[in-house]
Amino acid sequence: MFLGRYRHTIDTKGRLSIPGKYRDVLAQRYGDVLVVTKDSDLCLVVHPMEEWKRLAEKIKAIPGTVQAVKDYKRFVHGDAVDCTLDRQGRILIPPELREFAGLGRDVVLVGVDDHIEVWSLERWRTKSEQMARELDHITGVIAGYGV
Repeated sequence: MFLGRYRHTIDTKGRLSIPGKYRDVLAQRYGDVLVVTKDSDLCLVVHPMEEWKRLAEKIKAIPGTVQAVKDYKRFVHGDAVDCTLDRQGRILIPPELREFAGLGRDVVLVGVDDHIEVWSLERWRTKSEQMARELDHITGVIAGYGV
């Protein structure tokens, strides 16, 4: 399980170092092949290949005749890239994905159970402040699911 939040930097070649705790999870459970794609929150999502395949099967099961489903598939799959951790524990994020997420040098990685989110520092601050303001509502929604 990916937990915690880390500030990191992306180098001039677009490489992002994955935090040691996340690399430990990958080594113990998943391996070093990952899929990076866009998220509707204007961040990137890094999925271990095993989790990506699981998600892709769920998406495939949704009828593809609904326009929103077709658009979602295009959005999620269209710019997705697979990558492998290098020997230094880094992944290469293509320029198009960095641009989409507004990623500059300073980024925040957030562990979200079975995947990792990569946020620009500025967008993360905004999202974090929004979540803090809406915490009562958020916990109310979650409580409705028995959590």
